[in-house]
Amino acid sequence: MDQELWFFEENLIMPLQADTKEEALTKLGTLLLHNGYVKESFIPAILAREVEYATGLPTGEISVAIPHTDAIHVSRQAVAVGILENPVQFCIMGDPDNTPVNVNIIFMLAVPDKDKVMVMLQQLMDIIPDKNYLSALGSTKDRAKIVEMLNEKLNAGVRAERNAKPEEETKPTVNEITLTITHPVGLHARPATLFVRTAAQFKSAITIKHGEMKGNAKSIIKVLCMGAVNGSTIQLSAEGEDAQEALAALKELVESDFGGVE
Repeated sequence: MDQELWFFEENLIMPLQADTKEEALTKLGTLLLHNGYVKESFIPAILAREVEYATGLPTGEISVAIPHTDAIHVSRQAVAVGILENPVQFCIMGDPDNTPVNVNIIFMLAVPDKDKVMVMLQQLMDIIPDKNYLSALGSTKDRAKIVEMLNEKLNAGVRAERNAKPEEETKPTVNEITLTITHPVGLHARPATLFVRTAAQFKSAITIKHGEMKGNAKSIIKVLCMGAVNGSTIQLSAEGEDAQEALAALKELVESDFGGVE
């Protein structure tokens, strides 16, 4: 089996029948276990991680969750997909108030090498903002069509590195800073959650920019969509009464490698 691929039909459940997120996660995790992609420790680990770091993303009419856990619990790379018969409640990723969101589709990641987390996430970022694609996944009853759609996106391969010319250096304004991401998994998962939680503590409007992409630094979806990997440079700007304090806090967080979280 070619392990350059992430998605195989054997790891699809449609419809996924579950009353709670715990039941849904257990069923998808059990499928991965039976198919030889994860270890027995995977299911309790992914349930525990969901409590600590929620993975629900409010993506409109069809919302998704992207649960995953540490590489030590994984044998081979895979994405298990569950298309729920009825939505179940997750909490929104990065939301300090644990706001619930009704999730319709679960993308469960099994990543044996933490350096590949961003590879998979970048492919998911082609899916998550695309409301038409998510709607089609949620409404299509033809399994073969669903498999075709997931193959097209999840097995797209690693994106080619951009050969863009480096941007000319510009002198930052008082409320603008440039930072380099040095965390091994980039601005993703726990680092992204901590980043958004820190930004949300301030009243000022905070913007994050990476390459041609720009968005609200308090939005977990916008931050994930940046695709900032280890070594990426991001620009942060803030406008408001506590702008300088906000940028200082985010600078400290990034330069501390997000406190050493994995």
